[in-house]
Amino acid sequence: MDFDGTLAHFSTDPYQCRAVEGSFDALHSLSAINNTSVMVISGRNVELLSAVTEIDPAHAAKAATGGDGIIRLVGSHGAEPADQPMVNLSDPQRELLGQLAHFAETQAQREPGIWVERKPFSVGLHTRAAKDRSIALDAAEEYRAFAQDCEGAKVTMGKDIVEVAVVSMTKGKYLSTFLERAVPAMDAVVFAGDDTTDETVMSMLRPGQDIGIKVGEGESAAIRRVETPEDIRDFLVQLATARQEWAATRTGNN
Repeated sequence: MDFDGTLAHFSTDPYQCRAVEGSFDALHSLSAINNTSVMVISGRNVELLSAVTEIDPAHAAKAATGGDGIIRLVGSHGAEPADQPMVNLSDPQRELLGQLAHFAETQAQREPGIWVERKPFSVGLHTRAAKDRSIALDAAEEYRAFAQDCEGAKVTMGKDIVEVAVVSMTKGKYLSTFLERAVPAMDAVVFAGDDTTDETVMSMLRPGQDIGIKVGEGESAAIRRVETPEDIRDFLVQLATARQEWAATRTGNN
């Protein structure tokens, strides 16, 4: 599951954002069912993702097999999994990160409501709360153009955010690697997301085997679509019930 816009509604205060009621109850139920793994993968860094999900990264890092009752946390679009050591940036990467932050801060000063999010591997310029949309769009475009001229910068355009990373990672790339290494192999993936950054997962899902769910409007490679995080919550409740019934049947047969 993606978090913002999928499990939770958007907020101008990222620290106050929370998943809609019942979503994590369903996810916790799913994580305790045999052969079922649960992951929340977000553009947020792990520290902030932990704060809004109320899941301890140290506990999330203990996830091992499906059914162990632990929800995995993966931040920074896959560059920051809770169960892996932090990637060490090179000196040029750290210098570039500083340059991106400085330029983003100058753009944020153009209009109240534009703000900069500094992450371990990227810098995001948020424009959702800006009152003057024309200034916000100009600021976002200036930041995008600046970043595209920087060697080693990876630009991602999201909903009211331009995020520029100094490492090459996407949610889709991370999930592909995760599936390749999973033991036992996973039969199917169910993924839900709302933003353009989630399309890197939607595009790698296996036709006829996996399920991609787009939340809200916009073009998508997903095969299903819902309107709101409440719809995702209802789906997760139904999925948990179906998986529990499946697990009970399997136990009965044994």
